[in-house]
Amino acid sequence: MEGKFVVPGEYIGNIEEYIPGHNVMEENGKLYSKVVGIAKIDKENMTVSIRPLNPVPELKPRQIVYGVVNELYSDFVLVSVMWIENERRQIVGSKQDGVIHISKVSQDYVEDIGKMFRIGDIVRARVIKSKPSLHLSTSEPELGVIKALCMKCRSPLIRKEKVLYCEKCNRIETRKISTLYGNIKIKLLDRDNGEKKDEQKEQGTGKNQ
Repeated sequence: MEGKFVVPGEYIGNIEEYIPGHNVMEENGKLYSKVVGIAKIDKENMTVSIRPLNPVPELKPRQIVYGVVNELYSDFVLVSVMWIENERRQIVGSKQDGVIHISKVSQDYVEDIGKMFRIGDIVRARVIKSKPSLHLSTSEPELGVIKALCMKCRSPLIRKEKVLYCEKCNRIETRKISTLYGNIKIKLLDRDNGEKKDEQKEQGTGKNQ
């Protein structure tokens, strides 16, 4: 668990193993992450906490960004942008919310945006407009959802051809899936030691079957 990349609502242990720390919530004896971040374990005190990834203060058109789907509407989703791809330094500042309109979700026609995204999904998107408000697009094949949890059991979903599959409850879900689903390496700055490292998302792809 130490150093694992987690998203809001992801299971990280139980109350018998760890004491919930910062950004960790307990529900029926199970521990879940409250934020997008990196799990940190204090072995001496048997405490698990989540170190959040800092949001970005300024964005420019054409940049690739990563964020969490926070709100879902009939013709758009609201994404909280957390970081920029290939940044060489950790960025601090106020959280920025971006809009993905239904017309910018895919190169194909989208009738129901609720089948493309769900709250809590991690998405890779391109900035198409940053001022006066932030607008994003996931229409390119390599853009879209890169990590998602099962809506029923909250286990990580794996990619099976054009759908996502939960091995725990045999559930199939649809998303606007990035071709990079499960294979993204994100450069993270470890605030504890100031060193950069690659965080490989621990999620299968079904080998893009």
